Amino acid sequence: MFKPLPRENKGLVEIEEYRNNPLPEDYEITQVLDDIIMAEYADLSEDGQNVVRNGILLPQGVVDQRAWRVAKALVVGPRASVKPGQYFIFPGDKGIKGLSKGGKQVIFLNEERIFGICEPRQ
Repeated sequence: MFKPLPRENKGLVEIEEYRNNPLPEDYEITQVLDDIIMAEYADLSEDGQNVVRNGILLPQGVVDQRAWRVAKALVVGPRASVKPGQYFIFPGDKGIKGLSKGGKQVIFLNEERIFGICEPRQ
């Protein structure tokens, strides 16, 4: 039987249900739809174990889920205003986390979940 999507999330897929599922490595994601953004975390250490804050390495488990995160857009949907290669800031509790692609941690999220474009300081 058809189950209608809940109204409280505008009918969006409950993305949290997909966290910690690996992406298939035998296919390359070349396009995402709508305002979806696939990005890699830009604030992780080289080994992916720590979040870097003001030059300090913090274990991911210590960083609050509500902390601000920074990611670099890899693939963007046609309705997204973010461009591939741009950095953006978003609340750490948003998007599908825990995904791995080519040894890097990536995230999928809607553009409405990000707060702004940012640039690394030189």
